[in-house]
Amino acid sequence: MAKKYPFTRTISSQKVDALVFNKETAEPFNMVVHVAPVVNDESKLEKAVAKLIDNEQHKFIDIVHVEMVNKCYGVTLEDFMAAAVELDPETRKPLYENPAINTPVEVTNA
Repeated sequence: MAKKYPFTRTISSQKVDALVFNKETAEPFNMVVHVAPVVNDESKLEKAVAKLIDNEQHKFIDIVHVEMVNKCYGVTLEDFMAAAVELDPETRKPLYENPAINTPVEVTNA
């Protein structure tokens, strides 16, 4: 049996401990979210965290702590091909509208 070599990628992200307000119980609590790619500007990081947290039940208040996280991920060629979406080599956009049934994307010259 041939050896299965994985595709590997190291993903850098920020683990953010955020202070969040629960609108239903009117109580604050801490929530951990991961932001990728890494955001160096504090106001942009706050906006990214708020976008992940804010909804009808929760409201982002402030960042309590930020930690840089680097993790290495891997996947075999077979699993990669099964889950991957074929892209146009020039534009990097999907070639198919629905990859499961290979419906071509309608191209417009806009």
